[in-house]
Parts: sequence; structure tokens; C-alpha cells
Amino acid sequence: MNPYNRIALTVIRLVAAGCLLISIMNLGLYYLKSQKDRVPMHAGRFLWLAIPLVIGIVLLVKSTAIARRLTEDFDE
Repeated sequence: MNPYNRIALTVIRLVAAGCLLISIMNLGLYYLKSQKDRVPMHAGRFLWLAIPLVIGIVLLVKSTAIARRLTEDFDE
């Protein structure tokens, strides 16, 4: 495997893991706050906080293709 490709893949997966972690923490804190205040969770707010989760999953699934596309210029 090309070293540039490996570095790009690692950075993309690290960013994806960060997005997942941030989203899980935000959703967890929102759930705890709604339970503490005895207020129902709003679907709009829940979906808004889940956007980084979706971005992280997409980045993890497509990380190989994104890394390959990013390192095409360095191969020449």
C-alpha cells in the first residue's frame, strides 16, 4: 500500500471516529438532560444532533475510496 494512501486513510478514519464520538456524546447528553428535566425529546433536535453521526458513518464506509482519490495526484 502506498504510504500516502495509508496516511490519508488514517486521517479520514480518525476524523470519522471523532465525528462519531462527538455525536454520541451530544446525543447522550441531550438524552440525560431531557430525562432530568422530564421533558420529551424533540425529533428535530435529535436529528440535528445526529448529523455528525451520519457523516462519520459515511466517512468510515467510503474512507478507502476517498483516500484513493486524494492520493491519485501523488502517485504520478
